[in-house]
Amino acid sequence: MQTKPQSPTQRRPNPLRDRLARLLPPLTFAEPLESQYRNWHTDHARERLKYTMLPAMGLLLIASLAGGPFHSLRQSLFAPDQMATVDILRFAVLLPTCTAMLLVTYTRLYSSWIRFAAPAVSLLQSLCIVAFDLLMHRQGYSLSSVVPMLVLSAYMLFGMMQTQATITATTIVVAYGLTGWVAGLNSGQRLFDVIMACCALLLGFFFHYSFSRTQRLNWFRNMMLTDSVHRDALTNIGNRRMFDVHIERLWNQAIRTRASVALLLVDLDQFKSFNDHAGHQAGDHCLARVAGVIEQSARRPLDIAARYGGEEFVVLLFDVKRDRVEELCREMHANLEALRIPHPASSVGPYVTVSIGAACVEPQAGRHHDGLIQLADEALYAAKEGGRNCTVVMDREYATLSTGAFRVPRKRARTEAA
Repeated sequence: MQTKPQSPTQRRPNPLRDRLARLLPPLTFAEPLESQYRNWHTDHARERLKYTMLPAMGLLLIASLAGGPFHSLRQSLFAPDQMATVDILRFAVLLPTCTAMLLVTYTRLYSSWIRFAAPAVSLLQSLCIVAFDLLMHRQGYSLSSVVPMLVLSAYMLFGMMQTQATITATTIVVAYGLTGWVAGLNSGQRLFDVIMACCALLLGFFFHYSFSRTQRLNWFRNMMLTDSVHRDALTNIGNRRMFDVHIERLWNQAIRTRASVALLLVDLDQFKSFNDHAGHQAGDHCLARVAGVIEQSARRPLDIAARYGGEEFVVLLFDVKRDRVEELCREMHANLEALRIPHPASSVGPYVTVSIGAACVEPQAGRHHDGLIQLADEALYAAKEGGRNCTVVMDREYATLSTGAFRVPRKRARTEAA
């Protein structure tokens, strides 16, 4: 779970640091696992936030903005000349931060903004409550008992990673201690309150660290099990099972976000003749080398490359336009040509080549992803009919496609191999 160690010239011996690392191993994976875990953690934390944000933000809004007994309570807690400052904090800090956190949690803004909104909202609301505490001292009241809850909420309520949560919680404790010292609140009770806030900081840190470490280990074990089930043993890329699971999830995601999806069906030209001429061991080696070229087209987090069956491969691309698909296909042809794998039995050329059928569609509710596969299959058929070692891309044909009724396409959009 530790990051890649530095070389001896980069890292000097540090006994204290080494002991600390043994006591508290860093909560990081080597890339790209760390990025994959962070994306998973963001999605996983949302279910918890959905159940906690509404009551938490709702109660805060009611206590700070509601009338009736809450209005009378605010008048008794704050002096009349403080109400203008209190109103600024209520309407300029609490109201917009609560609204923003609820919007991010329950809308499509979540994936893009939660990593920024969670620490910002937690810190701003906590500093606002610390300010309320200072103002209330004139009336003989205090919110000191709430401060440990604010510190713990940074660890437990907002779904933040360990570093983010620790920085936020530490800032809250430091702000509480400094503002009291600047305001001249140096009584024994205030010192005790600061110590209790520090205890909450340490308690939250070790609880969150233990929880995060266990969660990371479980995620890694599950990922390794899933990876072994979903990986093709020969080519070391995804297998058909992985593709079937991924395309269903990606199709539904594209419907929700109105994104386009592209599917590339890649078939080795006259591969049976290659096996008959060179033998199955050479054929296996060829498949592995071709798979390495195909995998280069699926570099983004939501894109995948997989072995579809035999000598056929698939590349599934999320939120991509037709011109980019054509560019990727040209790159694939060029990279495969650069390998110069001999194919003496081919009628296409002296080296191994591929035919590519690509389909670009914008998924719609009520339509199934089988139509995307069928359109790519028809494009592949057209590429083979067009002489092989080329690419055919289809997109407009999707509007007239009848899923399950394969047809020879009348209009072909052909992109010759580079």
